[in-house]
Amino acid sequence: MNYRKIVSAVALLWCTAGFAAGSEPAACVRPMMGTGAAGCVVPVAAAPFGMVQLGPDTYFTASGYHYDHPLIYGFSHTHKSGGGGTDYQDIMFFPVMDAVWTQQQVCPDRVGSRYSHEQEFIEPGYYRIRLDSDVDAELTATARCGMHRYTYPEGAMRQLIIDLKHGCEHSTTIFADEDFDTVKISRLEWVDDRTVRGYRVSNGWAPEQHVYFYAEFSEPIVSCRLFDHKHFRDGVRELEGTDVRAVLRFGGKAGKPVVVRVGISPVSMDGARQNLRAEIKGWNFDKVRKTTYRDWNEALSAVRIADADSPQKEVFYTSLYFAMLYPMLYSDVTGEYRSSDSKVYKGDFRYFAGVLGLWDTFRAQNPLIAILRPDVTRDLMKTLLEHYRHCGQLPIWTLAGVENMCMIGYHSMPLVADAYCKGIRGYDAEALYEAMKASANRDTFGYFLKAFRGTRYYKQYEYVPCDLEVTSVSKTLEYCYDDWCIAQMARMLGHRDDYDYYIGRAGWYKNLFDQNLNFMRGRNSDGSWRTPFDPFHSNHYRPDDDFCEGTSWQWTFFVPHDGKGLMNLFGGRDPFVAKLDSLFTVSSEIHGDNPAPDITGLIGQYAQGNEPGHHTLYMYNYAGQPWKGQKRISDVIYTLYDTSPEGICGNDDTGQMSAWYVMSSMGFYPVTHGRGVYFIGTPIFGEMSVKHPNGVLTIRANGVSRENCYIQSVTLNGAPYSKNWLRHEDLFGGNATLAFEMGPEPNKNWGSSPEDLPQSMCDETFEN
Repeated sequence: MNYRKIVSAVALLWCTAGFAAGSEPAACVRPMMGTGAAGCVVPVAAAPFGMVQLGPDTYFTASGYHYDHPLIYGFSHTHKSGGGGTDYQDIMFFPVMDAVWTQQQVCPDRVGSRYSHEQEFIEPGYYRIRLDSDVDAELTATARCGMHRYTYPEGAMRQLIIDLKHGCEHSTTIFADEDFDTVKISRLEWVDDRTVRGYRVSNGWAPEQHVYFYAEFSEPIVSCRLFDHKHFRDGVRELEGTDVRAVLRFGGKAGKPVVVRVGISPVSMDGARQNLRAEIKGWNFDKVRKTTYRDWNEALSAVRIADADSPQKEVFYTSLYFAMLYPMLYSDVTGEYRSSDSKVYKGDFRYFAGVLGLWDTFRAQNPLIAILRPDVTRDLMKTLLEHYRHCGQLPIWTLAGVENMCMIGYHSMPLVADAYCKGIRGYDAEALYEAMKASANRDTFGYFLKAFRGTRYYKQYEYVPCDLEVTSVSKTLEYCYDDWCIAQMARMLGHRDDYDYYIGRAGWYKNLFDQNLNFMRGRNSDGSWRTPFDPFHSNHYRPDDDFCEGTSWQWTFFVPHDGKGLMNLFGGRDPFVAKLDSLFTVSSEIHGDNPAPDITGLIGQYAQGNEPGHHTLYMYNYAGQPWKGQKRISDVIYTLYDTSPEGICGNDDTGQMSAWYVMSSMGFYPVTHGRGVYFIGTPIFGEMSVKHPNGVLTIRANGVSRENCYIQSVTLNGAPYSKNWLRHEDLFGGNATLAFEMGPEPNKNWGSSPEDLPQSMCDETFEN
C-alpha cells in the first residue's frame, strides 16, 4: 500500500476544502506573513492561546525560524512566535532514514535537511513540509499537546531523533557574558515499545525553564539508542545529563506513517501524560487538525468582514490570528502550574504566564483580547494576582512562567484598569488593586541588561535621573502613565486619597520636558539637563541612552493620558501640532554608535515598527485635527503591512504589531486604559461585525477606499456623532451600529470642537 499517496491525497483534499470556504476567517489567514525580515514569526501549529507552538527550527536564536534560511534542523514544541526576545525551542524531533544511525557511535552535533518553500504549507493549527530527504513532516497541535505525522519513502528505515540538547542557544541581552541558554539537566526514558518521556530544564532569558514531555507512537519502537554528550551509551533505557539525545527506530508495517502524540507540561512528566490523555485520545491526525482549525475559525469569527476578499482582509485575519496566540497558557489540565519562584501551585483557572510581553501588549493586544475573549482576560487577572502572591510583584515580563524583568515600566497596571473598566469580574479586584500599589512602590524590581529596575529614584526626584539609570526618560514617562492607570483603578473602587496621590505622580512627566527645545530630555540628579542633547540619538541600553529603543523624537509624545497637558507645555495647540507634523517629515537618520535595532518602519522619525509610538498617530485627536491622523493611519495600514514574509515592519512583539492593525482598521484605537475610551481613526472595510458577550457591534464605512480615508460624518445607532472618541459601553454594552461616511478630502469641522475632544488628565476629577 502506498501510504504516501493516501496521506498526500487526504492533505490535498483538506487544503482544497479549507480554501474553498473562501469567506471563512481561518481561510484568509496567511501565517507566513512576517516570517522574513525582522518579523520573528514562526509558522507554528498552535491552538488559540496554546502552550504548545510546534514548528520548524532553522536556527537556534531569536524565534527559531527565518524564511531565508535553507535548512530545517528539527521541529520543536515550544516557540515564542513573533516575539522580540530569544528563548524556547524545547524538545526537538527530526525524522531520519539512513541505516548508519543503527550503528552510529557519535551523534553529529546538528542534523538537518534542505527544503523548499514550494513544498511548505501552513494554515491555522497545521504545518506541512516535504524535506529534501523526501520525508513528509506534518504537525498539528492542541492547547497542551503536539501531534506529528512523518511519512517516509517506500522501503525507508523509519527513524526519529529526539534532541534535548538543542534549544535556543542565546539569551535576550546585549552582553556577551549573559548571552547563553544552558541545559541545567535533562532526562529521557524509554518507557515501553510505544512511549518515551523526559524533561529539559534550562536557563537563558528565563532563569529557570521547565519543560516536561510524554510522547506516544503509533508504531512500535524496536530500538532506542541513547547518546550522552554525543557518545552512544549501550544497554541503557534511560539517561540523564546536560546533553541527551536519542534515535528511535520503528517496526510495524513498512512505509506506514509514524504518528506521534506529545503532551507538554511545565510541572511534571505525569502532568504531560495527563494533558495528553485529556486532549488527544486517538491516532487520527486529521481529526485533531480539523478540530484545531475549527477552533481557530470560531475564534477568528468573532470579527466578520462583509467585504469581498482582498489583501487587506487577509492581513486583518492574519493579524487577528497572531494576536490570539497570546497570552500563552502555562498550566496543566489538572490546574497545576509552575510560578516564577519555580514552585508548583494549583488553581481553578487557566494560568496565562507562558508569555506575557506586557511592555508591548498593554497598548492594544491585551485590550483587544479583553473585548473578544473576556474569559481569557478574567483568567489573566487571576494569573497576575497569583504571580504577585508568589513573587511579591505583579508581572513585568514573564517567559515560561518566570519573571525576567525585560523592558521598562510596570505595565500590569493598564491591564488591570482596562479589564475592570470593561466590566470583567470574577477575581479579587481589591486584592489586585493593593498589588498594583505595592508593585509600583518597590524601590527595586530587579535587573535587566545589568541595569537597575525600580522606583527608588523616581519617587525621590519625581523623575528618573539620567546619571543614575539608563533609559531614564522613557522610564519616567511610562511610570507616569502606569500611575495614571492606578489612579483610574482607585477612582473606580472609590479610593479618593489614592487617586489624588497617583494622579499627582502621573503628572511628573512635565519634569523632563525642556520648553526651550520642545523635547523630552534627560535630566541629572542635580536638576541640570544632559548635555549635549541630540533628539535623533539612540545608544541601545548603553550608559548615555535616555530613550528605550527610540529617540527623543519618538518618546516626546508618550503622554497618552494628558494630551492637553502636553500641548500646554508646547505653548498651545499650534506649536504642538507643528511638532507632531514634523515628526513625520524630518530625517529618518538615527545617530549614535549603537542605535536600537528595533527602530523600524520609519516615516520621518515616527517608528511604526516599535511600540512606544503606536498611540502617536491618534494624538491629533487631542488637538482637534483628527483628519491629519486619518491620512497617516491609512498610509501605515496600506504601506507597512502585507501578507508577504517581509510584511511586518518590525517583529510582531507578541501580537502587538498585529493588534495595532486590527484595532486601527476597525476605525478606533485604545490610546488610554482605564477610562473605557477609544480614539477614532479611520476604518478600512465597508462593513464588519464584532461579536462580543453583550451583543454585536456593526461597523459600516460608506464609500471607504484607499483614497477615501477621510471621515465626513459619523452616526452611532443612527444618531449624529461629532466626538472624535468613543465610549466602550456605547460600542460593547449591547448591540450597536457605528457608521462612517468617508470621502477623499478631509472634513476639518468633524471632531474638532472643544467639546468633541477626548478628556485629558489635566481636566479630569475624581468624580468624572
